[in-house]
Amino acid sequence: MLITEQIAKWVSKKCPKLLCGVIPLFLLILTVSPVSYAGVDAMPHLRLGAGARSIGLAGAFTAIADDATATVWNPAGLGSAADLSLNFSTQRLDLDRSHNFIALTKALGSAGSIGIAVTNAGVSGIQQYDANENYGGEFDYSANAYSLSYGIGFGNFNVGLTGRMLADNFGLESVENQSGFGGVDVGLMGHALHIDVGEEKVPTFHYGVAAKYLGASLGDDIVPMVVNVGLAYNLYMGNVVTFAADLEQEFVNLDQSATSLRLGAEYTIVNYKSTAFSVRGGIKASRDVQNLFGGFGVNISGLQLDYAIQDGMAIEINGVGSTHYVSLSYMF
Repeated sequence: MLITEQIAKWVSKKCPKLLCGVIPLFLLILTVSPVSYAGVDAMPHLRLGAGARSIGLAGAFTAIADDATATVWNPAGLGSAADLSLNFSTQRLDLDRSHNFIALTKALGSAGSIGIAVTNAGVSGIQQYDANENYGGEFDYSANAYSLSYGIGFGNFNVGLTGRMLADNFGLESVENQSGFGGVDVGLMGHALHIDVGEEKVPTFHYGVAAKYLGASLGDDIVPMVVNVGLAYNLYMGNVVTFAADLEQEFVNLDQSATSLRLGAEYTIVNYKSTAFSVRGGIKASRDVQNLFGGFGVNISGLQLDYAIQDGMAIEINGVGSTHYVSLSYMF
């Protein structure tokens, strides 16, 4: 009994009660959630990510998401986000397709942080014909995801949740409009191996896990669950070099491989007072396809402009060239 009491006292002292409750809850959700291998993906654009910084790292962002894009990559990152964070991102694809993202997060002091985000994917100028091939005009297709996120930190650990609603608009008369539940994202994040930088201790090793789109569906179609496990390391050599890796498993029933590895690196070339300039590169590789990524970012007093490019060489057989990403963000 004495040993049991000592263990109980140690746990109550070392492990915050809420964190000790959330971790088992996270494991329980993964255990009881039905793993559906979807044959039709209702919202494939959700996995395009958000933010040119993270895209420049090939999406290896699960362990280091610390801005408004954490609402997409890992909601646990909100526990380390700035007091106020805003991100607007856009990318232009082929065939008049577009993908846009906007998110706002706000810290609530010791109560954690909340975030709201909207993701939009669309195609403009689609021509419509009836059964007799008579031209019926043009219309736009729009798919939207609206999410609410919450994250909180406990020392070197963060946890987070995201809830999401989906809306799909298709057709001239809007007769094909439908909405659905976008599922729940559950995330964990941790930080370790602290070193002295200036007058403060900062972590150099980061790890994270995120299970996304749990229970999501739109009409009769299922949004497949995605699980990401990420690691990252910050190397301090005057300026900072960040190495990140994500292993991603997509639960979808397709001939193509649903497992991919994301590797990224970011080097801060200039970091003087309130100004920073960084360059990035990365690769996303699966059994069937490999994509290269690159980009840069400029930060002046919390206002950051990021650019990223995805090499289209691996998918040129489908007539798709390089894709460009631009995002503007602010952290205060």
